[in-house]
Amino acid sequence: MDNLSITLTSAKCELLDNILKEFKDESYIKTDRVSKIFRGNDILAADYLGLLSQLQLITLIGEVEGYALPAMIGKQSGVKMFMSEGGFMRRFELKQLQETAGKGVQELQTENLNLSSANRTHKEKIEKMETVIRQYQEQIELFKQAKFNEIFIRIGLFLLGVALTWLIISLM
Repeated sequence: MDNLSITLTSAKCELLDNILKEFKDESYIKTDRVSKIFRGNDILAADYLGLLSQLQLITLIGEVEGYALPAMIGKQSGVKMFMSEGGFMRRFELKQLQETAGKGVQELQTENLNLSSANRTHKEKIEKMETVIRQYQEQIELFKQAKFNEIFIRIGLFLLGVALTWLIISLM
């Protein structure tokens, strides 16, 4: 449907689906049923039938020069599956949704890859920062230990000074 040279609208898709729905469980239908869909405009109906024929959804049987419509239309084997998947209307809606979203599958995949790459870069930065933080924490712990040792030594020297002073005073 993407490669069609005509622009499909919601109304055109509905008409194409209506033609295919006319078959129901039948393999062949007379073109007068299609003519009713187009309210007797056989030239317009013939254009739509030509499109369906190009898409290999139907076969035109009994075409006669001078008449717009063939005698009968045969349903191709893929029509039932095509219609079960929503027909032209569903494909039209999906295309509209894709255009509304503004991104195709390829664009979304590219964006996803870019985000994955950025995510890896952020993870690497986080890992580097965590390493720096661990190094700072180790330095802080060493500093705390050194301060504790310094205070312990000062208290010990102070007590030793007090003890020596008491000893000297008591010996006198």
